[in-house]
Order: sequence, then C-alpha cells, then structure tokens
Amino acid sequence: MTVMAMGTINNNPFLNQDGNLIAELEFKDGQMGFVGISGTSWTILPDGTSRANRFVNDTVSSAYKTCLLDKRELASIAKVLSDVNFAELPPDIPSEPIINPHLLTVRVGEKSSTLQLQAGETIENALKIQQNQQETPRWRFLTVAGEINQLIRKNCGDY
Repeated sequence: MTVMAMGTINNNPFLNQDGNLIAELEFKDGQMGFVGISGTSWTILPDGTSRANRFVNDTVSSAYKTCLLDKRELASIAKVLSDVNFAELPPDIPSEPIINPHLLTVRVGEKSSTLQLQAGETIENALKIQQNQQETPRWRFLTVAGEINQLIRKNCGDY
C-alpha cells in the first residue's frame, strides 16, 4: 500500500482536505549501545497532536511529553516530504559500517526509512556535510528529519 497517492486541495499528497497529515508520522531518534537501541520516539497524529515516548529496543514507555503542531507546521512537514519524494526513499539508506550508530527513522503510515549517523552526530552536522550532495537519499532523508526535529523542538522543547 502506498500511502502517498492521495491528492489534496493543496495538491500535496501528504495532506488531506482539512490540512491534516494523511497518516500518523513517527520520528525515532535512537542510539545503538550496550543494551541495544534506546532513544525517543515522537508520534505526530494527523491533527498535529504529538507525543514523545522513550524506548529501549521494542519496549516503549508511556508518553512523557505532549504538544501540538498547528496546520501551518503540518503543511511545512508535508511540503518537505513531498519535495524530497519521501515515498521513494529506500527503507534503509546505505551508509558506511558504523559502530554504535545514531539511528534515525521516519515513518508516514506504512512507509518508513532509516538512516545511520555516527554516534553522537547531529542532524544539523550531517546536513552540513551533505550540502554538496543534494538529491542523494541521505540528503533527502536528513532534510525531512531536520524539519521534523526543528518543529518538535520549537513546539515541545528538547527531548
């Protein structure tokens, strides 16, 4: 099933006619380590309601933080998803082998994509490194992750 096939009044396949996302969006920011993968998972519901949960491997805690993204911010995320053709990103973006990688995953509905960064590497630093390699899957993914991360931090604070 390709979630990205719908058209909307804004002609953005990631928004419905009400200006909501067409599906739940999840942004996972994790670090591989001794216990496996641990980090924070943000779930953004179609109406912009957002909640953060901590996770260790497949164990997810109760939400510890909630906030709301407005229609303008949902439209901003949808625009980036559309501009970088998120629907066509591979499930796992190729990278060099990394010990204890920093893992980022973006999921919209059933479609997800994951990228590995160096341990401790930030999205912003990774984007700077990729600035001359635009249109690569890595740059496209980082652009989406950067937009989501920025809006979450603006509205919900650091995680």
